[in-house]
Amino acid sequence: MHCFVEFIFPRRLHRLAYFLRGVALDTVTGILYASSTTYNPRFWWPSVIVLIIYGLFFIVLPRIRDAGLSGWWLLVTFIPVGDIVFGIILLFRAPALLTHPIPNEGTAPNGGPAAALDNSAVTEGPPSVS
Repeated sequence: MHCFVEFIFPRRLHRLAYFLRGVALDTVTGILYASSTTYNPRFWWPSVIVLIIYGLFFIVLPRIRDAGLSGWWLLVTFIPVGDIVFGIILLFRAPALLTHPIPNEGTAPNGGPAAALDNSAVTEGPPSVS
């Protein structure tokens, strides 16, 4: 049951899964819009709203997380042309696991900031005036 729930409501989506779910959502949306004249509007509008919410929170947001971006980037999808450009960027952006630096690179041995390793940060007296 847990696998089924994780499939329907993923936390992260890689590029191929993002593309396939996007195509499936667009197909269902197209069928829904094509049959909009035969549906009762009382049932049609809630189904459109459910599709929009599912697309935003369970297709785009997991892909944003997988790409290593902040969840606030979801707001770009409400900009008319920005959503298309952002969708293409999400499609081709590598997962965050592939883009993070190597652990311990740029950090002190105790896990502190890299400035702790920088010898130029330590001065041996007052600065000289030329």
